[in-house]
Amino acid sequence: MAPLPAPAARPVPTVLMVLLLFVTQACTDIFLPGLPQIASEFNSSIEVASRTISVYNICQAVAVLFIGVVSDVRGRRPTILLCFGLHILATVGIALCSSIGAMIVLRAVQALGSAAVYIVLRMIIKDTLDEQAQVHATGLLVIGLVLSPILAPVLGSAIVAWSNWRVCFWVLCLLDIPLFAWAWARIGETNLRQPALKAAFRWSAHARHYGQVLGDPYFRGMALLVGAAFAAFYAFISISSFMFLQQLALSASTYGYVFIALALSYLAGNRLMSRLNARALPPRRIIGVGLWVSVAGAACVLAALLFKQAASVAVLMVIGTCLLRLATALIIPPAQVAVTNHFPQHGAHALGLLTCTQYGFAALGTLVVSTLWYAPSVNYMISTLAFVALSTLAYLALGRRDGAAHTHRR
Repeated sequence: MAPLPAPAARPVPTVLMVLLLFVTQACTDIFLPGLPQIASEFNSSIEVASRTISVYNICQAVAVLFIGVVSDVRGRRPTILLCFGLHILATVGIALCSSIGAMIVLRAVQALGSAAVYIVLRMIIKDTLDEQAQVHATGLLVIGLVLSPILAPVLGSAIVAWSNWRVCFWVLCLLDIPLFAWAWARIGETNLRQPALKAAFRWSAHARHYGQVLGDPYFRGMALLVGAAFAAFYAFISISSFMFLQQLALSASTYGYVFIALALSYLAGNRLMSRLNARALPPRRIIGVGLWVSVAGAACVLAALLFKQAASVAVLMVIGTCLLRLATALIIPPAQVAVTNHFPQHGAHALGLLTCTQYGFAALGTLVVSTLWYAPSVNYMISTLAFVALSTLAYLALGRRDGAAHTHRR
Protein backbone atom coordinates (compact mmCIF):
# COMPACT_ATOMS: atom_id res chain seq x y z
CA MET A 1 0.00 0.00 0.00
CA ALA A 2 1.43 3.38 -1.03
CA PRO A 3 2.15 5.84 1.81
CA LEU A 4 -0.24 8.72 2.23
CA PRO A 5 1.03 12.04 0.86
CA ALA A 6 2.20 14.59 3.41
CA PRO A 7 -0.43 17.20 4.23
CA ALA A 8 0.07 20.53 2.50
CA ALA A 9 1.50 23.31 4.63
CA ARG A 10 -0.96 26.02 5.62
CA PRO A 11 -0.26 29.43 4.05
CA VAL A 12 0.44 32.33 6.37
CA PRO A 13 -1.98 35.29 6.11
CA THR A 14 -0.57 37.84 3.70
CA VAL A 15 -1.52 40.74 5.99
CA LEU A 16 0.50 39.18 8.80
CA MET A 17 3.55 38.83 6.56
CA VAL A 18 3.29 42.42 5.30
CA LEU A 19 3.00 43.76 8.86
CA LEU A 20 5.92 41.64 10.10
CA LEU A 21 8.09 42.97 7.31
CA PHE A 22 6.94 46.53 7.98
CA VAL A 23 7.67 46.59 11.72
CA THR A 24 11.05 44.90 11.45
CA GLN A 25 12.19 47.22 8.65
CA ALA A 26 10.78 50.27 10.49
CA CYS A 27 13.44 49.89 13.19
CA THR A 28 15.91 51.15 10.56
CA ASP A 29 14.06 54.40 9.85
CA ILE A 30 11.89 55.39 12.80
CA PHE A 31 14.68 56.63 15.07
CA LEU A 32 16.66 58.56 12.42
CA PRO A 33 15.17 61.94 13.48
CA GLY A 34 16.44 61.18 17.00
CA LEU A 35 20.08 60.52 16.08
CA PRO A 36 21.19 64.03 17.13
CA GLN A 37 19.40 63.48 20.47
CA ILE A 38 21.16 60.13 20.90
CA ALA A 39 24.57 61.67 20.19
CA SER A 40 23.87 64.47 22.66
CA GLU A 41 22.45 62.24 25.42
CA PHE A 42 25.35 59.80 25.32
CA ASN A 43 27.94 62.53 24.66
CA SER A 44 28.95 60.77 21.42
CA SER A 45 30.25 61.97 18.07
CA ILE A 46 28.37 61.65 14.78
CA GLU A 47 30.68 58.75 13.94
CA VAL A 48 29.80 56.76 17.07
CA ALA A 49 26.07 57.51 16.87
CA SER A 50 26.05 56.36 13.23
CA ARG A 51 27.35 52.96 14.31
CA THR A 52 23.81 52.19 15.43
CA ILE A 53 23.12 52.03 11.68
CA SER A 54 26.37 50.53 10.35
CA VAL A 55 26.52 47.70 12.90
CA TYR A 56 22.88 46.89 12.16
CA ASN A 57 23.66 46.66 8.43
CA ILE A 58 26.76 44.52 8.96
CA CYS A 59 24.89 42.03 11.15
CA GLN A 60 22.00 41.89 8.69
CA ALA A 61 24.49 41.27 5.87
CA VAL A 62 26.01 38.33 7.74
CA ALA A 63 22.66 36.90 8.85
CA VAL A 64 21.20 36.66 5.33
CA LEU A 65 24.01 34.23 4.43
CA PHE A 66 22.90 31.54 6.86
CA ILE A 67 19.41 32.26 8.19
CA GLY A 68 17.66 30.57 5.25
CA VAL A 69 19.82 27.47 5.68
CA VAL A 70 19.08 27.42 9.41
CA SER A 71 15.35 27.43 8.61
CA ASP A 72 15.95 24.52 6.19
CA VAL A 73 17.63 22.47 8.89
CA ARG A 74 15.82 23.61 12.04
CA GLY A 75 12.44 24.60 10.61
CA ARG A 76 10.75 27.80 9.47
CA ARG A 77 8.53 28.24 12.55
CA PRO A 78 11.18 28.02 15.30
CA THR A 79 13.64 30.13 13.28
CA ILE A 80 11.33 33.06 12.63
CA LEU A 81 9.67 33.00 16.08
CA LEU A 82 12.96 32.80 17.98
CA CYS A 83 14.61 35.56 15.94
CA PHE A 84 11.55 37.81 16.07
CA GLY A 85 11.33 37.25 19.83
CA LEU A 86 14.98 38.30 20.20
CA HIS A 87 14.20 41.31 18.01
CA ILE A 88 11.47 42.40 20.44
CA LEU A 89 13.68 41.90 23.51
CA ALA A 90 16.42 43.95 21.84
CA THR A 91 13.93 46.72 21.06
CA VAL A 92 12.90 46.87 24.73
CA GLY A 93 16.56 46.89 25.72
CA ILE A 94 17.32 49.82 23.40
CA ALA A 95 14.43 51.83 24.87
CA LEU A 96 15.95 51.28 28.34
CA CYS A 97 19.69 51.35 27.54
CA SER A 98 22.04 53.65 29.41
CA SER A 99 25.00 53.78 27.00
CA ILE A 100 25.69 54.04 23.29
CA GLY A 101 27.73 50.83 23.48
CA ALA A 102 24.78 48.85 24.81
CA MET A 103 22.54 50.33 22.11
CA ILE A 104 24.95 49.28 19.36
CA VAL A 105 25.10 45.69 20.69
CA LEU A 106 21.30 45.51 20.91
CA ARG A 107 21.00 46.87 17.37
CA ALA A 108 23.01 43.85 16.23
CA VAL A 109 20.41 41.55 17.85
CA GLN A 110 17.62 43.56 16.23
CA ALA A 111 19.26 42.97 12.85
CA LEU A 112 19.12 39.20 13.34
CA GLY A 113 15.35 39.39 13.78
CA SER A 114 14.92 41.64 10.76
CA ALA A 115 17.03 39.33 8.57
CA ALA A 116 15.03 36.28 9.68
CA VAL A 117 11.70 37.91 8.85
CA TYR A 118 13.04 39.15 5.50
CA ILE A 119 14.40 35.75 4.41
CA VAL A 120 12.17 33.17 6.13
CA LEU A 121 8.93 34.78 4.96
CA ARG A 122 10.10 34.27 1.38
CA MET A 123 10.90 30.64 2.19
CA ILE A 124 7.41 30.18 3.66
CA ILE A 125 5.86 31.61 0.50
CA LYS A 126 7.91 29.16 -1.57
CA ASP A 127 6.81 26.27 0.68
CA THR A 128 3.08 26.96 0.60
CA LEU A 129 2.16 28.51 -2.77
CA ASP A 130 2.42 27.62 -6.45
CA GLU A 131 4.67 29.67 -8.73
CA GLN A 132 2.00 32.13 -9.88
CA ALA A 133 0.76 32.71 -6.33
CA GLN A 134 4.37 33.13 -5.15
CA VAL A 135 4.89 36.02 -7.55
CA HIS A 136 1.67 37.66 -6.33
CA ALA A 137 2.49 37.19 -2.63
CA THR A 138 6.07 38.40 -3.05
CA GLY A 139 4.75 41.49 -4.81
CA LEU A 140 2.44 42.18 -1.86
CA LEU A 141 5.38 41.86 0.54
CA VAL A 142 6.93 44.86 -1.20
CA ILE A 143 4.13 46.91 0.39
CA GLY A 144 5.81 46.45 3.76
CA LEU A 145 9.18 47.48 2.36
CA VAL A 146 7.71 50.57 0.67
CA LEU A 147 5.51 51.69 3.58
CA SER A 148 8.35 51.52 6.11
CA PRO A 149 10.54 54.30 4.64
CA ILE A 150 7.41 56.42 4.04
CA LEU A 151 5.69 56.11 7.42
CA ALA A 152 8.47 55.30 9.89
CA PRO A 153 10.51 58.54 9.55
CA VAL A 154 7.34 60.66 9.58
CA LEU A 155 6.15 58.89 12.73
CA GLY A 156 9.64 59.15 14.22
CA SER A 157 9.79 62.88 13.49
CA ALA A 158 6.47 63.43 15.28
CA ILE A 159 7.57 61.32 18.25
CA VAL A 160 10.93 63.09 18.60
CA ALA A 161 9.27 66.51 18.37
CA TRP A 162 6.71 65.51 21.01
CA SER A 163 8.91 63.44 23.33
CA ASN A 164 12.30 61.75 22.72
CA TRP A 165 14.03 59.03 20.71
CA ARG A 166 13.33 56.27 23.27
CA VAL A 167 9.60 56.52 22.63
CA CYS A 168 10.27 55.47 19.02
CA PHE A 169 11.35 52.05 20.27
CA TRP A 170 8.47 51.76 22.75
CA VAL A 171 6.08 52.38 19.85
CA LEU A 172 7.79 49.58 17.93
CA CYS A 173 7.27 47.29 20.94
CA LEU A 174 3.56 48.11 20.98
CA LEU A 175 3.40 47.02 17.34
CA ASP A 176 5.70 44.01 17.69
CA ILE A 177 4.11 42.19 20.64
CA PRO A 178 0.60 41.66 19.13
CA LEU A 179 2.23 40.59 15.86
CA PHE A 180 4.36 38.06 17.73
CA ALA A 181 1.21 36.58 19.30
CA TRP A 182 -0.47 36.44 15.87
CA ALA A 183 2.61 34.84 14.32
CA TRP A 184 2.76 32.25 17.14
CA ALA A 185 -0.86 31.31 16.44
CA ARG A 186 -0.77 31.30 12.63
CA ILE A 187 2.73 30.35 11.48
CA GLY A 188 3.03 26.58 11.40
CA GLU A 189 5.93 24.50 10.15
CA THR A 190 5.83 24.88 6.36
CA ASN A 191 9.14 23.14 5.61
CA LEU A 192 7.81 19.63 5.02
CA ARG A 193 11.19 18.52 3.60
CA GLN A 194 13.06 19.45 6.78
CA PRO A 195 14.23 15.89 7.70
CA ALA A 196 15.65 15.28 4.21
CA LEU A 197 17.28 18.72 4.03
CA LYS A 198 18.77 18.29 7.48
CA ALA A 199 20.22 14.88 6.60
CA ALA A 200 21.72 16.10 3.32
CA PHE A 201 23.09 19.42 4.54
CA ARG A 202 26.81 20.02 5.06
CA TRP A 203 28.22 23.38 6.15
CA SER A 204 31.43 22.67 4.21
CA ALA A 205 29.50 22.29 0.94
CA HIS A 206 27.50 25.41 1.72
CA ALA A 207 30.69 27.42 2.23
CA ARG A 208 32.26 25.92 -0.91
CA HIS A 209 29.32 27.09 -3.05
CA TYR A 210 29.75 30.63 -1.71
CA GLY A 211 33.45 30.41 -2.54
CA GLN A 212 32.69 29.38 -6.11
CA VAL A 213 30.36 32.36 -6.55
CA LEU A 214 32.83 34.81 -5.01
CA GLY A 215 35.60 33.53 -7.26
CA ASP A 216 33.73 34.55 -10.41
CA PRO A 217 34.89 37.97 -11.79
CA TYR A 218 31.39 38.67 -13.14
CA PHE A 219 29.91 38.34 -9.66
CA ARG A 220 32.56 40.55 -8.12
CA GLY A 221 31.89 43.27 -10.69
CA MET A 222 28.13 43.14 -10.18
CA ALA A 223 28.52 43.04 -6.39
CA LEU A 224 30.72 46.14 -6.48
CA LEU A 225 28.24 47.94 -8.74
CA VAL A 226 25.22 47.10 -6.56
CA GLY A 227 27.07 47.68 -3.30
CA ALA A 228 28.43 51.10 -4.28
CA ALA A 229 25.01 52.25 -5.55
CA PHE A 230 23.38 51.17 -2.28
CA ALA A 231 26.16 52.75 -0.19
CA ALA A 232 25.61 56.11 -1.88
CA PHE A 233 22.02 56.14 -0.64
CA TYR A 234 22.81 54.77 2.84
CA ALA A 235 25.39 57.48 3.36
CA PHE A 236 22.45 59.86 3.20
CA ILE A 237 20.43 57.75 5.65
CA SER A 238 23.10 58.01 8.34
CA ILE A 239 24.02 61.69 7.95
CA SER A 240 20.62 63.13 7.00
CA SER A 241 19.36 64.02 10.49
CA PHE A 242 22.59 65.84 11.37
CA MET A 243 22.61 67.61 7.99
CA PHE A 244 18.96 68.67 7.84
CA LEU A 245 18.03 69.12 11.51
CA GLN A 246 21.27 70.58 12.86
CA GLN A 247 23.25 72.11 10.00
CA LEU A 248 20.39 73.32 7.77
CA ALA A 249 17.87 73.83 10.62
CA LEU A 250 14.90 72.10 8.99
CA SER A 251 11.93 71.27 11.23
CA ALA A 252 11.32 67.67 12.27
CA SER A 253 8.09 67.53 10.24
CA THR A 254 9.84 68.78 7.09
CA TYR A 255 12.54 66.17 7.63
CA GLY A 256 9.84 63.47 7.66
CA TYR A 257 8.48 64.75 4.33
CA VAL A 258 11.94 64.26 2.79
CA PHE A 259 11.55 60.51 3.33
CA ILE A 260 8.12 60.52 1.73
CA ALA A 261 9.76 62.07 -1.35
CA LEU A 262 12.45 59.37 -1.27
CA ALA A 263 9.90 56.58 -1.06
CA LEU A 264 7.90 58.02 -3.96
CA SER A 265 11.13 58.28 -5.95
CA TYR A 266 11.77 54.59 -5.38
CA LEU A 267 8.25 53.77 -6.54
CA ALA A 268 8.79 55.89 -9.67
CA GLY A 269 12.06 54.08 -10.35
CA ASN A 270 10.39 50.72 -9.84
CA ARG A 271 7.66 51.71 -12.29
CA LEU A 272 10.22 52.85 -14.87
CA MET A 273 12.18 49.65 -14.41
CA SER A 274 9.01 47.60 -15.05
CA ARG A 275 8.27 49.55 -18.24
CA LEU A 276 11.80 49.12 -19.56
CA ASN A 277 11.62 45.42 -18.73
CA ALA A 278 8.27 45.14 -20.55
CA ARG A 279 9.99 46.54 -23.65
CA ALA A 280 12.44 43.62 -23.45
CA LEU A 281 15.38 45.84 -22.53
CA PRO A 282 18.17 43.58 -21.20
CA PRO A 283 19.05 43.88 -17.49
CA ARG A 284 22.44 45.39 -18.34
CA ARG A 285 20.77 48.20 -20.30
CA ILE A 286 18.34 48.92 -17.46
CA ILE A 287 21.27 49.04 -15.03
CA GLY A 288 22.98 51.48 -17.40
CA VAL A 289 19.95 53.78 -17.29
CA GLY A 290 20.09 53.61 -13.50
CA LEU A 291 23.75 54.62 -13.51
CA TRP A 292 23.01 57.68 -15.64
CA VAL A 293 20.30 58.64 -13.15
CA SER A 294 22.73 58.18 -10.23
CA VAL A 295 25.29 60.39 -11.99
CA ALA A 296 22.61 63.07 -12.39
CA GLY A 297 21.80 62.71 -8.69
CA ALA A 298 25.46 63.12 -7.73
CA ALA A 299 25.65 66.24 -9.92
CA CYS A 300 22.68 67.77 -8.06
CA VAL A 301 24.25 67.01 -4.70
CA LEU A 302 27.56 68.56 -5.75
CA ALA A 303 25.78 71.60 -7.20
CA ALA A 304 24.84 72.56 -3.64
CA LEU A 305 28.42 73.83 -3.30
CA LEU A 306 27.42 76.78 -5.49
CA PHE A 307 24.87 78.06 -2.96
CA LYS A 308 25.13 79.45 0.55
CA GLN A 309 21.45 79.70 1.45
CA ALA A 310 20.35 76.76 3.60
CA ALA A 311 17.07 76.41 1.69
CA SER A 312 18.82 76.12 -1.69
CA VAL A 313 21.31 73.59 -0.33
CA ALA A 314 18.48 71.52 1.19
CA VAL A 315 16.47 71.51 -2.05
CA LEU A 316 19.44 70.36 -4.15
CA MET A 317 20.32 67.68 -1.59
CA VAL A 318 16.77 66.34 -1.63
CA ILE A 319 16.54 66.35 -5.45
CA GLY A 320 19.90 64.65 -5.81
CA THR A 321 19.10 62.02 -3.19
CA CYS A 322 15.70 61.33 -4.77
CA LEU A 323 17.52 60.60 -8.03
CA LEU A 324 19.95 58.32 -6.20
CA ARG A 325 17.00 56.47 -4.64
CA LEU A 326 15.28 56.19 -8.02
CA ALA A 327 18.52 54.79 -9.43
CA THR A 328 18.62 51.96 -6.87
CA ALA A 329 15.23 50.76 -8.17
CA LEU A 330 16.70 50.64 -11.68
CA ILE A 331 19.97 48.98 -10.68
CA ILE A 332 19.37 46.47 -7.89
CA PRO A 333 16.42 44.30 -9.13
CA PRO A 334 17.89 43.75 -12.65
CA ALA A 335 21.29 43.03 -11.10
CA GLN A 336 19.72 40.41 -8.83
CA VAL A 337 18.10 38.73 -11.83
CA ALA A 338 21.31 38.87 -13.88
CA VAL A 339 23.43 37.41 -11.09
CA THR A 340 20.93 34.64 -10.29
CA ASN A 341 20.73 33.59 -13.94
CA HIS A 342 24.51 33.69 -14.29
CA PHE A 343 24.74 30.88 -11.70
CA PRO A 344 22.10 28.32 -12.71
CA GLN A 345 23.38 25.76 -10.18
CA HIS A 346 24.02 28.16 -7.31
CA GLY A 347 21.56 30.97 -7.91
CA ALA A 348 20.40 31.03 -4.27
CA HIS A 349 23.98 31.33 -3.03
CA ALA A 350 24.70 34.09 -5.55
CA LEU A 351 21.62 36.05 -4.50
CA GLY A 352 22.43 35.58 -0.80
CA LEU A 353 26.00 36.75 -1.28
CA LEU A 354 24.84 39.71 -3.39
CA THR A 355 22.39 40.72 -0.63
CA CYS A 356 25.17 40.35 1.93
CA THR A 357 27.42 42.60 -0.16
CA GLN A 358 24.62 45.12 -0.57
CA TYR A 359 24.10 45.53 3.18
CA GLY A 360 27.83 45.36 3.82
CA PHE A 361 28.33 48.33 1.52
CA ALA A 362 25.45 50.10 3.26
CA ALA A 363 27.49 49.84 6.46
CA LEU A 364 30.55 51.10 4.59
CA GLY A 365 28.62 54.10 3.31
CA THR A 366 27.57 54.90 6.88
CA LEU A 367 31.13 54.60 8.16
CA VAL A 368 32.64 56.74 5.39
CA VAL A 369 30.19 59.62 5.63
CA SER A 370 30.32 59.75 9.44
CA THR A 371 34.12 59.60 9.80
CA LEU A 372 34.94 62.50 7.47
CA TRP A 373 35.80 65.67 9.36
CA TYR A 374 33.89 68.32 7.38
CA ALA A 375 30.35 69.65 7.77
CA PRO A 376 27.65 66.95 7.29
CA SER A 377 26.65 68.31 3.86
CA VAL A 378 30.23 68.26 2.60
CA ASN A 379 30.75 64.74 3.99
CA TYR A 380 27.68 63.64 2.06
CA MET A 381 28.93 65.27 -1.15
CA ILE A 382 32.30 63.50 -0.89
CA SER A 383 30.79 60.09 -0.15
CA THR A 384 28.22 60.47 -2.95
CA LEU A 385 30.90 61.32 -5.50
CA ALA A 386 33.10 58.41 -4.35
CA PHE A 387 30.41 55.72 -4.42
CA VAL A 388 28.74 56.82 -7.67
CA ALA A 389 32.19 56.86 -9.32
CA LEU A 390 32.89 53.38 -7.93
CA SER A 391 29.63 51.92 -9.27
CA THR A 392 30.26 53.52 -12.68
CA LEU A 393 33.77 52.07 -12.87
CA ALA A 394 32.41 48.63 -11.99
CA TYR A 395 29.84 48.90 -14.79
CA LEU A 396 32.48 49.95 -17.31
CA ALA A 397 34.72 47.07 -16.21
CA LEU A 398 31.87 44.61 -16.75
CA GLY A 399 31.34 46.08 -20.22
CA ARG A 400 35.00 45.58 -21.13
CA ARG A 401 34.88 42.02 -19.82
CA ASP A 402 31.78 41.20 -21.90
CA GLY A 403 33.37 42.83 -24.95
CA ALA A 404 36.55 40.78 -24.52
CA ALA A 405 34.51 37.58 -24.10
CA HIS A 406 32.53 38.37 -27.27
CA THR A 407 35.77 38.96 -29.24
CA HIS A 408 37.21 35.69 -27.93
CA ARG A 409 34.11 33.75 -29.04
CA ARG A 410 34.40 35.22 -32.54
